[in-house]
Amino acid sequence: MERPPSSHEDEMRLPALLPATLLLLPATVALAWNEADLGRLRQTLACEACDLDGALLGGTDMTGAKLAGANLSHTFIRFQTLNGADFTGARFEDAFFLESTVVGATFTGAAMPLIGFENSTLRDSDFTGAAMAGAEAKDTNFRNVKFIGADLSGAVFTGGVLSGADLTGANLSGATIDRTTLNGTNFTDADLTGATITSTTVTTAARFCRTIMPDGTVNNTGC
Repeated sequence: MERPPSSHEDEMRLPALLPATLLLLPATVALAWNEADLGRLRQTLACEACDLDGALLGGTDMTGAKLAGANLSHTFIRFQTLNGADFTGARFEDAFFLESTVVGATFTGAAMPLIGFENSTLRDSDFTGAAMAGAEAKDTNFRNVKFIGADLSGAVFTGGVLSGADLTGANLSGATIDRTTLNGTNFTDADLTGATITSTTVTTAARFCRTIMPDGTVNNTGC
């Protein structure tokens, strides 16, 4: 009969399991949020300019939260309701929204490089002037969202909704828009240089005016 492994053998096998677990976390995350700031947010829904870097937020209703100027980099936001929240000028570097509802929120001027969204609703929110280079959004609803002047270079939108979104003056160079609904989307003055747009659904014409298309030509059909 094979003898059961000793506790020492279990300890020897543990390091072999760690790499697979660590792959689930971004390599640069320091998990350095301020516990006092996190407690203040939960109690008062107000935490402007606070430090929540690497915090886990989920399963609660924080409608109307005031987080202008806060550091939310590397946060994991899951099953969270943040309708009407104010994130003006906040930092969201490499943060991730999963299955969250964030309707009518304000992200104007926010620093959001490499941010991720999946199965979330951001409709009617305002990302005017936000820095979102390299953002990735999968199966996410951005209906009627304002991306005016936003930097979305290299962003990837897959399987979601951008209908009614205002992308006036947005930088979408090198972006990928795949299997996304674009009914009435406004691309006035947007830069789509080198972008890839495939399998989109457009039943109400999107607007193109002074729009730089993927091949470098200028589209004025909607002016």
